[in-house]
Amino acid sequence: MKKLAFLFLVALCFAACQNKETTATAGSSSDTTKYPYTIKDPEEWEMNSDPKNLLVAMNTVKAFENSDTAALKPLIGDSIHLIVDSYEFKGLKADFLKTAQMEMDKYKSISITLQDRESVISKSKKEEWVSLWYKQVSEMKDGKKDTVNFFNDLRLKEGKVIIWSEYVQHPMQK
Repeated sequence: MKKLAFLFLVALCFAACQNKETTATAGSSSDTTKYPYTIKDPEEWEMNSDPKNLLVAMNTVKAFENSDTAALKPLIGDSIHLIVDSYEFKGLKADFLKTAQMEMDKYKSISITLQDRESVISKSKKEEWVSLWYKQVSEMKDGKKDTVNFFNDLRLKEGKVIIWSEYVQHPMQK
């Protein structure tokens, strides 16, 4: 009897430890979870296996790192919406490049270390985004040095950046 009870417990533990696959995703129509917020028109996303957008996004940040508006020019759409910390720009490419050059001219050097990246595309194929996480170490021309963590979301359309949203995280002061 003890052997039978032991086998039953082993079988019960084995069954309890099995991973059960779920087919529902957060917010999908088959998901029955009660979330505290709802999204009126949730977009379904998938990883974008085409490296084209990822390359454009990385080259956009690289052009800024190198203070190179000539390299930035072919990566930007005819108009762009830039949202950075407490600054916003919405306008034509030519005006954006002038503004970007004025910003780049403030730096003596910039060094970027990419920490992670992700490229997604909506299942409807209407939106394509690339997210980049990186650390930037910079020195201004006045000698001031800074280290900042960035998260960038770049929306691309037809292989060009049309929205560039940048979030800044300054390290904690000790």
